[in-house]
Amino acid sequence: MGDDDNRARHDGASALRARLTPGAGATLIERAAIGVCGVTLFVVMLVGAADIVSGEVFGVFLPFKVDMSGTLAATAIFLAWPLVQRAHAHIQVDLFLPYLPRPLLRLSWWASQATGMLVFGLIAYGAIDLAAESVAIRESSAATLGYPIWPAKVACALGAVITIGVFLLQTLRRLLHGAEDA
Repeated sequence: MGDDDNRARHDGASALRARLTPGAGATLIERAAIGVCGVTLFVVMLVGAADIVSGEVFGVFLPFKVDMSGTLAATAIFLAWPLVQRAHAHIQVDLFLPYLPRPLLRLSWWASQATGMLVFGLIAYGAIDLAAESVAIRESSAATLGYPIWPAKVACALGAVITIGVFLLQTLRRLLHGAEDA
């Protein structure tokens, strides 16, 4: 009986650890998206550091830093959305949630899921349209460096589409299995 208790406690701790681990249960596509997100943020950091060093040491600031940082930050945000959605890591005000009855909590989950799918569906639609136009003209930055912008727009569209996929999988899981933490 003691072994069963220890095993149950261990399984419970493992399940909790898996739920709290960032990216737990993420698909390969989501992991690739968050990996590219990390690289993108690293490049933003490098450009920012190079700008500060260049400006302070040589008196010349990088003319493309604002344009490039904005483009890459948007890309990072879009690519992080799928894992944020999967982990339910959105900002939420839980002032009243502990006091709501269970049926109302379920209804709020469905309402937020429907709203999220609508909003992200519209974002994905717009992002795909912008990315297609950008690729068609091989859009590049107006800054002095003239780096290509179209890959960032494609990444944003992919992030939005992956996020919609996460929404759909969560909804299907809740419909089929009634999972509380879908």
